[in-house]
Amino acid sequence: MEYKFVSDSWGAAFSFPWAAAAPFIKECSEIQLKVLICALAGARYTTSAVLADAAGCSEADAMAAVNYWLERGVLCAEGVREDVHRFSGKNEPVSLVESVKPTQAAAVEKKVTVRYSQREMSEKAEKDATLKNLINEIQSLQFSINGTEFAKIIELYEYYKFDAPSILLAADYCRSAGKCSVAYLYTIMVNWYKEGINTYADVEEAMIKAAEVKSFENKIMRIFGMENKPSKKQREYIREWSKLGYNTELIEIAYNKCMDIKTKLSFSYIDGILKNWANGGITTSEQVAENDEQFKSKRAASAELSGASYDLDEFENFALNYGFGDQVRSSGRGE
Repeated sequence: MEYKFVSDSWGAAFSFPWAAAAPFIKECSEIQLKVLICALAGARYTTSAVLADAAGCSEADAMAAVNYWLERGVLCAEGVREDVHRFSGKNEPVSLVESVKPTQAAAVEKKVTVRYSQREMSEKAEKDATLKNLINEIQSLQFSINGTEFAKIIELYEYYKFDAPSILLAADYCRSAGKCSVAYLYTIMVNWYKEGINTYADVEEAMIKAAEVKSFENKIMRIFGMENKPSKKQREYIREWSKLGYNTELIEIAYNKCMDIKTKLSFSYIDGILKNWANGGITTSEQVAENDEQFKSKRAASAELSGASYDLDEFENFALNYGFGDQVRSSGRGE
């Protein structure tokens, strides 16, 4: 991997970004600290192999250390030098993979581009039997893997630190969903990583939850009579309802109320009804019916106390008796 770091001072005499690094010095590992020093003292353009050699660690550890400091805004990188390709032949194609964007604001907030040549990826697979077997197993699940897709699997394996069984389990999950795409697999696993999911047990649990959410989504679509797939916003509503534990019976009641009042499907309106019920501790259809009756009783009592009536027929009789009949008739009632 190649980097182009951004800093005010480089070389043997370098400026150490203490203000940014200080909070993380106590929690960082020895290798992470060594790599930081080597990165600051080295050349602006460098590679993970050079950093690994200088810090006395493996290239994978050097890459992980650089990403550790990038995420915390201590190191900044604009990308890679376009005219430097140490690992590729003259006409050898190069695959591009985007790594995780720094989570904290940095002086220069740009994505780091990771470049793997075909030769480098082949060398990695030859040196790591587990990685090689992983690629073969994923291909057996009907995934087609080109250079770019190979690089994404390497990134999941080396950068995000997912073990081979976890990646293979996730790949099988994608296949069962009819998504034999490394790009789809990559997106799902990176999202899991951001949620703190990185072990086999975590991945397994995430798959079970995802299946439950999908089943819940299908039920909601049937209740709402939806033929097309939900939009991104609609899917967010459905997932939120699932997380909050709303049962489909309650959602169907809210849907019917929405259609009675608005005469069209409105996720935001249904969401408002459900949240009002949740705030009132209403969790069953019986409680909804009881709440409706209480509301009607309170409204009737309030009208009786104020001497007002909201019955239009009664208002018409009142208007006719007191000489406002013509106005009522001209409005369309009483004819």
